[in-house]
Amino acid sequence: MKLINEVLNKIEELGQSKSADLLANGLASACNSNYKISLLDIAVSLDTSNKKLVKRLSEITQEEDYSNASQDHALTWLRQRKYII
Repeated sequence: MKLINEVLNKIEELGQSKSADLLANGLASACNSNYKISLLDIAVSLDTSNKKLVKRLSEITQEEDYSNASQDHALTWLRQRKYII
């Protein structure tokens, strides 16, 4: 999925930062309902472009190339890099 790839690339670009952690948790939440994020943290900590990514993640099923396999891949990627457990 293009959106998931955009978010993964942005997380890598941000490195070890609060913004990267928030995007990672937002992505995890978009892929599995067991993960949660704080909207207050998003509002306070992310810049406009990253907030737009989170907004798109909140509507992930509306993406043209929506794919459960891509969601599974994203969760694996996040676990391997210790963003999520």
